[in-house]
Amino acid sequence: MASTRIHISPTDHGRKMTLEEFREAEEAPGYRYELARGVLEVTEVPNDPHGQVVNNLQGAFHLYHRDRPGRILRIGGAGEFRLWIPEMISGRNPDVAVVLRGTSKDTRGRRPPSLVVEVVSPGAEARERDYQDKRQEYLVFGIREYWIVDPRLRQVTVLIRRDEPEGAAWSERVFRGDDVIEGAMLPGFAGSVAELWVDVEEDGDEGDGIG
Repeated sequence: MASTRIHISPTDHGRKMTLEEFREAEEAPGYRYELARGVLEVTEVPNDPHGQVVNNLQGAFHLYHRDRPGRILRIGGAGEFRLWIPEMISGRNPDVAVVLRGTSKDTRGRRPPSLVVEVVSPGAEARERDYQDKRQEYLVFGIREYWIVDPRLRQVTVLIRRDEPEGAAWSERVFRGDDVIEGAMLPGFAGSVAELWVDVEEDGDEGDGIG
């Protein structure tokens, strides 16, 4: 007998699930679903200020792709990428992800991103998720570079992977104001931190997630 497919919705926020259950679950539309260390996280679709920052980021990456062809294969958002991290029972959807040319396919036949970006949403829970939880999960996944874009602090933290004999770790650098954001995956990138806030309206919503 075929198993019944699990349906998940905002009321399931905080529900414990296996990675296999989460993979097969049918999601109620209109929300973002991620699995964090075996616990379902359901959050609201990001608001306009968050979306504008994401749009500005993608625009900067597309300009780089146009001016320096041959480095980037494709650029996508949370709707195109879900990163499965079995070691931590997690499934994450980065706000922006960049796949480089020459990247090998994984066991699912897909080319994983080398660089991912999270735009920090309002609220303490969201800040911990992006600064702490995903920092560890993306390192385990094998991401080469992780940008944490913080609209509240108006800064970008760039984490670059270091593979050392004792294990992988991040090197960290923070950029602010008119600083040009420098990483390792996109040499010659010319976008500044200030450009990420263009057309971003102030938002007073300090909510975080569902429930």
